[in-house]
Amino acid sequence: MAISLTINDRPIEVPDGASVLDAVNASGTYVPQLCKDADMKAIGACRTCLVQVEGVRGFPASCSLPARDGMSVTTDGDEVRRIRSGVLELTRAMLPGHGSSPLVGEDSGGGYHPHPDLPPSRGKEPDYHQLTVAAEHHGLDGESRWAARTREAVDDSNPVFNLDMDSCIMCGRCAQACQQGAQFIGAIDFLGSGRSSRIGTFMDRPLIESVCTTCGQCLSVCPTGAIQVKTPPKETVRSVSTTCPYCGVGCGIKLQVNGDDRIVESLDAPENRSSVGMLCVKGRFGYTFVHHSDRLTTPLIRVGSKRSGETPLNPPLPRGDLGRFREATWDEALDYVADRLAEYRGDAFATLCSAKATNEDGYIQQKFARLVMQSNNIDHCTRLCHAPSVEAMLTSLGSGATSNSYTDYEDAGCLLITGSDASSNHPVAASRMRRAVVERGAKLIVINPRRIDMCDYAELWLRPYPGTDVALLNSMANVILAEGLADAGFVENRTEGFEEWRRVVEKYPPEEAEKVTGVPAEDIRQAARIYAKPPFSGSCLIWGMGITQHTNGTANAHGLLNLALVAGQMGRPGSGISPLRGQNNVQGCGDAGCLPNSLPGYQGLRDESVDKFQQAWGNHPIPRKEGLVITEMVEAAREGKLKAMYVTGENPLLSEPDLKHAREALEKLEFLVVQDIFMHETAEIADVILPATSFAEKDGTFTNSERRVQRVRKAVEPIGESRPDWEIICDLGRRIGRRLELPLEDEFSFDHPSEIWGEMARLTPLVAGISYDRLDREGGIQWPCPTPDHPGTPYLYAESFPRGPRAKFVAFDQGPVAAETPNKRFPLILNTGRTLYHWHGGTITRRVEGLMARAPELEISINPQDGQRFGVSDGEWIRLRSRRGEMEGRAVLTEQMRQGEIFVPFVRLAESAANFLTNAAFDPDSKIPEYKVCAVRVEKLEPEGASTSPATLRKGKGRVV
Repeated sequence: MAISLTINDRPIEVPDGASVLDAVNASGTYVPQLCKDADMKAIGACRTCLVQVEGVRGFPASCSLPARDGMSVTTDGDEVRRIRSGVLELTRAMLPGHGSSPLVGEDSGGGYHPHPDLPPSRGKEPDYHQLTVAAEHHGLDGESRWAARTREAVDDSNPVFNLDMDSCIMCGRCAQACQQGAQFIGAIDFLGSGRSSRIGTFMDRPLIESVCTTCGQCLSVCPTGAIQVKTPPKETVRSVSTTCPYCGVGCGIKLQVNGDDRIVESLDAPENRSSVGMLCVKGRFGYTFVHHSDRLTTPLIRVGSKRSGETPLNPPLPRGDLGRFREATWDEALDYVADRLAEYRGDAFATLCSAKATNEDGYIQQKFARLVMQSNNIDHCTRLCHAPSVEAMLTSLGSGATSNSYTDYEDAGCLLITGSDASSNHPVAASRMRRAVVERGAKLIVINPRRIDMCDYAELWLRPYPGTDVALLNSMANVILAEGLADAGFVENRTEGFEEWRRVVEKYPPEEAEKVTGVPAEDIRQAARIYAKPPFSGSCLIWGMGITQHTNGTANAHGLLNLALVAGQMGRPGSGISPLRGQNNVQGCGDAGCLPNSLPGYQGLRDESVDKFQQAWGNHPIPRKEGLVITEMVEAAREGKLKAMYVTGENPLLSEPDLKHAREALEKLEFLVVQDIFMHETAEIADVILPATSFAEKDGTFTNSERRVQRVRKAVEPIGESRPDWEIICDLGRRIGRRLELPLEDEFSFDHPSEIWGEMARLTPLVAGISYDRLDREGGIQWPCPTPDHPGTPYLYAESFPRGPRAKFVAFDQGPVAAETPNKRFPLILNTGRTLYHWHGGTITRRVEGLMARAPELEISINPQDGQRFGVSDGEWIRLRSRRGEMEGRAVLTEQMRQGEIFVPFVRLAESAANFLTNAAFDPDSKIPEYKVCAVRVEKLEPEGASTSPATLRKGKGRVV
């Protein structure tokens, strides 16, 4: 519904819910608006947008005044102009030289255009420019009549950006962005009052000692440059909208490129519907790896044939030190690879695809494996993160994707987060969850053995013993049934298998579950009541790898799905099931067919599906036998059955469990090709290394955790001689085809990724209605989207399920909690996970200076009582040892950990990584390794001499304590 009003006697229409300032801006009239940001709620702090409204007493701030039908607004009356001038003069007095200082340079980003007549500078205005324009518009020049306020010292404690209160005008944008405006972190706020008022942290401590996550949201909205990166970027010549290459949230970013074809800044993209103008520290500051000197820039061929028994290189070789390799031309390298791979067609060949690459890259790679190499031995990293989720969802529902959208997090009455530290893994999604709690009063339930940041917002925190999730989830379902909280209509009309499942969960009353899980029976009851009957709307069930990376991971995932089914919490807004995906395109990689048991679009290896693809692919045969998953590939290599592998954008010698065992297995391969952007542990043992491009050097699409397909756009030219993955694989496919005298030229001849997407869409009903034209015109689109006029699907299962009209309850009893439990020799339980400042193994983030400055060392979290028990002090360098290997790190004594449990992030820093310790025991259904539970012991390192630096401590002698 439109609202009609007049601005300076000019009729204007604005949408319902618009402010008077929106109407003023729509009219083309200039009014200062220093505290207003396009992506945040109005706060009315700066008072520079004052207007006169007929019938309204005084001069209200137009930003916080709702527009109403029939309003008559005046912006340039003598009195309102005089008052605004006074406000501006006071504001100028806050700046050095009373606001008369020249422009200092450019600020660091944003997207704020208060008026079309104001010249933009990379999406936002230079330091003081908004205030300067406002002052000139009101005839203010020279120094202010008002005395300047007290200046504060620059807070330069954060390694990425400074807080320079010398340039602060107290508009409040930064505090709002950090709190209710966007991130809901609350690191900074107003301190003091009157002339001593300032922006600062709790207890006025340095920013680095606060809860600040360095997301840079404050920096992105600052209008004066009071918050600025330590090295301001040079002038840019173009801005390219693309999608963040880190986690599965799929945030929109705008890469700023200078005249030297280098990315100098990453800004948030307010129009992106997944991130709505927010970014985390990695999305905003983690782009510099693109131009790092370690980038692989030319093909490399191993010198000699020896691989087995080589000493691992720690850290892996930088690009400049070729060591065991020599540079080669593309023709030489690809001819060599084609000659060798042609020998290994069929079961002797396997390929590992990349969830960091585009949908188009993945589609071409699986097509290459099936069509050229005649092998379904294809997999990607979902095997190591959410394979149990996919396995369970396919069985119960018929689809392995998240059912809801991120908007449902904000609309839900209850959020149940289990096995996920969303604030570290998916920070922007976590912000939307916090918004639901803080702004709408949603109830948050956290299930996690470790205290995480989200516990601060939780109504309930359930802390089960590791590996006891089945018992806990069965017990919550028991309460739902016993107290009549089930959605009887949903269960009766839309599910099957209920009675068999009910007989199992009846064995898990809360008192019995408490004995197994350690969670108080009353907390179990309360959690079940809130989840089944939230205070408003529905419930969203959100989980991560704390659920899946167990030998009972598939059982855990079924426990969650059963809970959603019995409560009827899916198929409508504000509800749903959400396995949060770890890598940027793990959803899309599966969609594109990078799986051993299905073609693109999860079309199984059935006769009709295989026939369809064979016909589309020139009537060439493709194999019908299900292939190996990645964990089976490793064992097949060890046994000599698998002889050649082609690995793109993944590093199994860092991601596999029991790394010593994995290295021994892959060293037995007769031929290994690694295609990536950096040298890493797996590349060290390759026969050929092919340099790929990063996300910023190619076009394509990513699909995020909410099933939203989004464009990836080329921002800079490829570094060195690197090439996009799809282009390399197509070239290789044509070469092998010629050697084998197979007419495959047409199947691997594409001029642009849009042509690849077009082929995939024609063969994949889920995305048949999505095209590059639509994505460029409309933004991201959520599948299923079967036709060009379909709007996309925000939530699934409104009427039916892909497996049929009914979803299926699948019952599991609580089995053994883990394949390996503590004993006298290894008395502690190791838990693993992510850290905010690094991404997965850290191959990329170790090449980002700001991220390394925030997290330079591997930290081992230990309960203080265990520290006392083993003689470990906070900050000491220690060694962890399991039955398989050892690693070292910095001890952090914290109450986040329960006694008897230790936490280590997956990232590899220096010589250490958690997967030297983890157990290669697998979930029998999904084949995922048990990363989350294994038995370890602590060994204290005694430093030589008095120094306690990490370098000295690493030289110490280990002793069991």
